[in-house]
Amino acid sequence: MILAEIFPEGSDIDSLKKVKFGIDPTFPQLHLGHLVPLRIVKQLQEQGREVTIVLGTFTAQMGDPSGKDQTRPILSKEDVEKNAEQILDQVKTILHPGFKVFRNGDLFNTMNVPELMKIVSDFSVQSMINRNAFSKRIENNVPIGVHELIVPILQGTDSVELNSEIEVGGTDQLFNFQVARRLQELNGQKPEVCIMAPIINGTDGQKMSKSIGNCIFLEEMPLDMFGKCMSVSDETMNEWIPLLTDGNKESHPMKRKKKMAMDIVEQLCGPEIVPKVVKHFEKTVQNKELPDDIKEIKAGDLLDVITQIRNCSKTEARRLIKSGAVKINDVKIDEDEVLSSGQIMKVGKRDFGKIV
Repeated sequence: MILAEIFPEGSDIDSLKKVKFGIDPTFPQLHLGHLVPLRIVKQLQEQGREVTIVLGTFTAQMGDPSGKDQTRPILSKEDVEKNAEQILDQVKTILHPGFKVFRNGDLFNTMNVPELMKIVSDFSVQSMINRNAFSKRIENNVPIGVHELIVPILQGTDSVELNSEIEVGGTDQLFNFQVARRLQELNGQKPEVCIMAPIINGTDGQKMSKSIGNCIFLEEMPLDMFGKCMSVSDETMNEWIPLLTDGNKESHPMKRKKKMAMDIVEQLCGPEIVPKVVKHFEKTVQNKELPDDIKEIKAGDLLDVITQIRNCSKTEARRLIKSGAVKINDVKIDEDEVLSSGQIMKVGKRDFGKIV
């Protein structure tokens, strides 16, 4: 089993078959932090267990408060459904075919108010605000929406509906898991065993977070994915290897990191792309040479050119210029630079464009 905590401690999962893994579709992209539990789910799948992916198409509209220090905005049903479809496409690239999909909007959108009141009446306000995130917000006088107290109960109801025997998630889901287990007991079911995957740090050594911008997304371009993996500290590398790969016996730090980056790219992009990515990285980053296939960009507005090379926003393009990350013919430029045909623009360490 991939490194993870089993809750309750000492639980025997050998005979359990039904596996639940919930994903919160408040954002359309998954990152390496999601890959950790997905690898566990894949391993359980390979052991012959029945996997159901739960897409929180109802609960995501309210915002899962797990680990959050402020209320998240309520999303539209259309946005959440669109996000869920994109997420499902990403999950399909990791798991084997044959898993089931459950959208909890299908359950809760048809539930009437008395049915909902019956479910939530089994829990007190005191028990719900005991979770760490809520306690911290109370201490800091940060508001807690009433709808946020209900989200863990609805997510636990998913487990009742599926009669799940194993649930996989991050360690930040412990409170939700406890609620699910209690709901199952109240409904005459045996409470699920929970496998809690560690929350990994991002490229800057802080907790991986979309808001911080230190993620590596599962749908990133292979060159960017490989380069970002190579940019992490040795400490972060040693944290990632047992969680995101099947192991690494390389002793030299650079070789060890390169092997890790290759393994991650292979999992997400396929083995055929790895040699091309490694060759490009060695040529452009390690040997500081120009790549063989430089994208040609028509001369025009500087910011537009950078956004095409980097696939970023104009705001990000301005930030890159100010930080000295944009060079023409290996010389740093400012926003007053006038482009001309034949120039080679380098954005960051890995992205190039030829002005035509």
